[in-house]
Amino acid sequence: MKKRIFIAINLPDKVKERAYEIQQEVDSSFAYFTGASPIKWTKKNNLHVTLFFVGYLELDDLAQVFNIVQNVADDTDAFDLKLKNIDYAPPGKIPPKMVWINGEKSTELGNLQQKLEASLLEHPNINLERENSGFIPHITLGRIVQWQWARINPEEITELNKDFPHVFGVRTIEVMESELKKGGAEYTILKSFNLK
Repeated sequence: MKKRIFIAINLPDKVKERAYEIQQEVDSSFAYFTGASPIKWTKKNNLHVTLFFVGYLELDDLAQVFNIVQNVADDTDAFDLKLKNIDYAPPGKIPPKMVWINGEKSTELGNLQQKLEASLLEHPNINLERENSGFIPHITLGRIVQWQWARINPEEITELNKDFPHVFGVRTIEVMESELKKGGAEYTILKSFNLK
C-alpha cells in the first residue's frame, strides 16, 4: 500500500497559535463583508513548511527515504527560520490560489532543501513526483475556493500583507504522511530526524 509522503519542518505551538488567530481574523473579515469566507483553512495542527514533496511511495521505498533524510540531517547544523508576512499567493497571481505565511530563504534553509532534493532525486529506486520547481519557504494557511472568490466584489476582498515577525529554531525535520480524507488532509509524522 502506497503512502503520500513529504518532508517538512513543523512549527512551535506559539507560531501555530498566532497563525490560527490570523485565520480567524481573516475569516471574520470576509464573513462580515460577504457573508462567507472563500478560503478553506489549513487545520492548526497541520501547519508546516514543506521542504520537499516526495509523492506516493511503497513501504520498501519509504525505508530508503528515511536513510537519505537521516544522512542529510546528520550533515546539517540546526538553524533559525524567519517568518516575514502573510499574503495572498503565489505572488502576482490573480486570482490567488492560497493564503500563506512567507518565510525567509536563508543560506542554511536553502542548503538543507537543496541537499534533500539532490539526494532524493539521484536515488534510482524512488519514483519522485515534483510539484513544481523553485523552492519558496512558506506555510499554507488556507486555499482559495475559486468559485467563491469569483463572486466577491473587488472592494470586498480583505486586504492582507500583514506582518508576521516570528523566528524559531529548526532542530528537527520530519518525514510526514498525508492522508486525503473527506474532512481534509490529515498529516502524521512518520519519523523525526535531529539536525546537528
